[in-house]
Amino acid sequence: MSISKVRELLDNRSYEEAKEAAERALQDDPNNALLHYYAAWSCDGLSLETSAIPYYEKALELGLPDADLADAYIGLGSTYRAIGNYEKASETFNKARTAFPDNKAITVFASMALYNSQNYKEAMQLAIQIIGETSTNSDIIAYKKAILNYAHDLDAVWE
Repeated sequence: MSISKVRELLDNRSYEEAKEAAERALQDDPNNALLHYYAAWSCDGLSLETSAIPYYEKALELGLPDADLADAYIGLGSTYRAIGNYEKASETFNKARTAFPDNKAITVFASMALYNSQNYKEAMQLAIQIIGETSTNSDIIAYKKAILNYAHDLDAVWE
């Protein structure tokens, strides 16, 4: 089965079929990063988080096109977070934020991992920053400058 067919199965949420197809294809092409990524994605779709991790890790090791790389980082980091490995989740999201500094979804996921690691201040700062940077709500836009200023140091006090 072709890589594009596996992707089509994933897009149609046919995770079991996609997983089986990706795993079969990997037998013939074990160094195909996209197939590893698609296998990971299908495992996540089936709530097989621990099975997804080695596929994500291999896909990242082999190298993915940028179009898939950010999503693979989000998938791996979210999977680590879902199984309670908050340190690995934060590590993954930090790499992703370095590689994709403009990807706001990565920052939101990083904020969640920081929260789970009890890094509440940093988690909250990232969340407020994202709200300030991306909100289209007119009330938030009116205070955008102040929100972004406060996000940098929530503990600052002015006298």
